Amino acid sequence: MPCTDPIILIGTHRSGTTWLGDVFGRHPGLAYWEEPRHVWTWGNAYTRDDVLTEAHAKPRVKAHIRKAFEAFVREQGKDRLVEKTPSNTLRVRFIREVFPEARMIMVVRDGRSVLRSTDEIMSGGVPMSKIIARARQTPLLEWPAFASQAAGTLVRKVTGRKLAYWGPRPPGWKAWVGVEHPDVILARQWAGCMTAALDDAEALERRGAPPILRFRYEDVMRDPAGVMTRVCEHCELENPAPVIEHAARSADPTRVDKWRAQLDEETLDRVRPHMEPVLERLGYAWESPEPSEKVARAG
Repeated sequence: MPCTDPIILIGTHRSGTTWLGDVFGRHPGLAYWEEPRHVWTWGNAYTRDDVLTEAHAKPRVKAHIRKAFEAFVREQGKDRLVEKTPSNTLRVRFIREVFPEARMIMVVRDGRSVLRSTDEIMSGGVPMSKIIARARQTPLLEWPAFASQAAGTLVRKVTGRKLAYWGPRPPGWKAWVGVEHPDVILARQWAGCMTAALDDAEALERRGAPPILRFRYEDVMRDPAGVMTRVCEHCELENPAPVIEHAARSADPTRVDKWRAQLDEETLDRVRPHMEPVLERLGYAWESPEPSEKVARAG
């Protein structure tokens, strides 16, 4: 069965894509694959960051990726693919080249929430099961590209030390580690990922590519049935009831504003110069308790 019309979830780390993928995974016809990084990076594993563009989508790379996802959908006995990989915020143009027909969805979350949640993950460390799973998935020829990062993660896991870096790698990321304050690293990481995703989405749409639906994590937590109805319509998903119903049952609006109680003024002042321009572009006001409707109208 050809892998056609996949649903690709675009969003930074800790932006709600795991929850969203699980919601889509409740549909009987959808094969959900969580973070198959090794598929997207096949043939391009040795880049200095996670950015991939049309230039990286060589014919053999495109064929391999489509074949890998086709095999997954077939093995799952499903009809259609749903996928989420946070580093794909830096690969929107690449994905569109590989899958011109893809239904792409971009979930946007307040960067201050992302910072709070990412810091929590970095303090606790990556689960060993995830490290082992990624090692098994990585082709042998690409092990050198993966090994140094995995070794650093393992060392910090064993010693109980906080991770120095975790998640997508936007341009310049390596120069920040060990130089910038940890909060600034997280702020620049989020801003770099979101800027790339927005720039590429807008550039593609100006060229006539299918639109990428944007919506806020905060909105889907507060009105899961309403937002997911719109998302399912964008995806032209048949029988969307299982998706919408599970979203309504599992959404947790209390997660939206945790950052307000857990980020102190010193932290917010430190990250504001790096985050505020992107937040404003997304429709969030730094001082306002509620984001504007700017992103809600997009797409």
